Amino acid sequence: MVIVPLYGRTNVFSTLDDALRFLDSHMIYEGSGDFRKYEVRVEFSNGDRVEASFDTKTRVKTFLEFVTSQ
Repeated sequence: MVIVPLYGRTNVFSTLDDALRFLDSHMIYEGSGDFRKYEVRVEFSNGDRVEASFDTKTRVKTFLEFVTSQ
C-alpha cells in the first residue's frame, strides 16, 4: 500500500495495520501548505492495482478496510 498526502512524502506499507497506524498519527500541519487529498495505491500479489483519492482520513481508512476484506 502506498499513501501520499499531497504536500508530503510518499509512505509505503506492507500491511493494513501499518497503513492505519500511519493515518492515525499523521498530522495535517498548517505550515505545510494547503492539504489537498490523500492518494492511495493498493497493489495485489496477482498484479492487480487499485488507485484512489480521498479528502479525509476516515474515507481512506474505510476504503483500505473494504479492499483488504475482499
